[in-house]
Amino acid sequence: MAVLGPDRLHSNRALQEASATMSNAFIRRTRARSEQLSRQAGIQLDRLRDRRLCIGVTGLSRSGKSTFITSLANQLLQHKNASLPGFSPVLSGQLIDVRLHPLETEGLATFPYQGGWDRLCSQPPAWPEPTRDTSGCLLELRLKQKAGRLNPFARDHFSLWLEIRDYPGEWLLDLPLRELSFRDWSLECAHLYAQEPRASLAPQLLAALAKLDPLADMIPAQLEKLQRDFCAFLGACKEQGLSQLQPGRFLLPGRDDDPQLLAFVPALNLTDLSDEQLKGASKTSWYAMLRKGYQRYVSELVEPFYKHFFSRIDRQLVLVDVVQALNGGPAHIDDMRAALTRITDSFHYGQQSRLLQLFRPRIDRVLYAATKIDQVISDDHEAVRSFLASLVSDAYRHAEYDGIAPSCEATSAVRCSREVDAGGDRAISGLNAQGQPIGYVHPRFPSRLPEPEHWQQLMDWRIPALQPPVGLSARNGDAIPHIRLDTVLNLLLGDKCL
Repeated sequence: MAVLGPDRLHSNRALQEASATMSNAFIRRTRARSEQLSRQAGIQLDRLRDRRLCIGVTGLSRSGKSTFITSLANQLLQHKNASLPGFSPVLSGQLIDVRLHPLETEGLATFPYQGGWDRLCSQPPAWPEPTRDTSGCLLELRLKQKAGRLNPFARDHFSLWLEIRDYPGEWLLDLPLRELSFRDWSLECAHLYAQEPRASLAPQLLAALAKLDPLADMIPAQLEKLQRDFCAFLGACKEQGLSQLQPGRFLLPGRDDDPQLLAFVPALNLTDLSDEQLKGASKTSWYAMLRKGYQRYVSELVEPFYKHFFSRIDRQLVLVDVVQALNGGPAHIDDMRAALTRITDSFHYGQQSRLLQLFRPRIDRVLYAATKIDQVISDDHEAVRSFLASLVSDAYRHAEYDGIAPSCEATSAVRCSREVDAGGDRAISGLNAQGQPIGYVHPRFPSRLPEPEHWQQLMDWRIPALQPPVGLSARNGDAIPHIRLDTVLNLLLGDKCL
């Protein structure tokens, strides 16, 4: 019998170890894949049984999305201490327990609920960090099961899985680009930028864009400067409180966005050029290079965002800061109305069977919510709600045409003020951003577009930034004070808790 030398023994042992390592890696991959398929099958079964609901929360910039989601989760997790008389499962005692679970959606970051809650509980309290990318959280609602006559052995409780998806309002504004060519988008920009207040925000940039010869060869260094100035222009529009800000990722790029996908600007002088002239432009021309950048942006950023992120949204909540927009004046209101209508046109609405919802999802309910109504007295809350309804009337008609009935509500995710008497007038009292007591009397809030003399009063109103309420304690299981968040919860998922 041959005796193996030390080198051969070492070689065989190394091969055996390598084989074992590969085998273990294969087993781990197979097990992980099996567990993933099992989870996905369970999710699909829950959806088929109407026991899983995905809600998309969005809104225009500074509408308070992060704060809203933090408070929404807090109200559910602390439902025994929260004030939720308008949420039927709490009122009836049907809601047993709520738990926060790890997110099951691959590639989606976890919404920083704990971080936002910790900031609200800090001393001094601070607002949650604003939304900067897509994220989500998963809540399990344990609910009492109504007794069934046909099956006396049925379980006495069931779980409703609620996934909440958050995404930047800036990205939402890009959805209409899916239906626009570069030429059409550029023409829209030219019309929009010629009007105030945009026309005065960056006159040198707009003049430079208007002077570009679309058929001349593109100069890379010049494009780089124009793109930087264009981003600054969009930032100035945002600071002014304007709503139509495209492309949205120029203001807020994603974590993994390739900067090369942002290398374009609109061409503002295409009106006098025919389709034949533009089609005949050389590959190195300004028009051809800008169009190529625009098309890459839409196909590699906007389309995947729409396809993957919206693929499982069942219901949509759109947050709107109506108070701030009205304070900006008629141009801001018109801009917000146009943005909301075009955004809503990008969603797919409709009622359908649970089986079809698995393969061809549609949004079966949409709720528009005016936020931060703690900035106005309670007598005006209904006027805020009515004004929002008039503002989104065009979007309403689109959704109703597809067989669903949108709703409007006015809410404050975190109530930071109280009402006081000020010489016979009702006034708002709270703490400013520095923690100092302040109070103010504001103009009456209109329920529809105001008359010219009322506009000036609203535009002269200086709305102070309020600090979150002092004294919230996570250790004591506090619930965040709010206004009408229980009604929002009931409209979004009350029917799924039955």
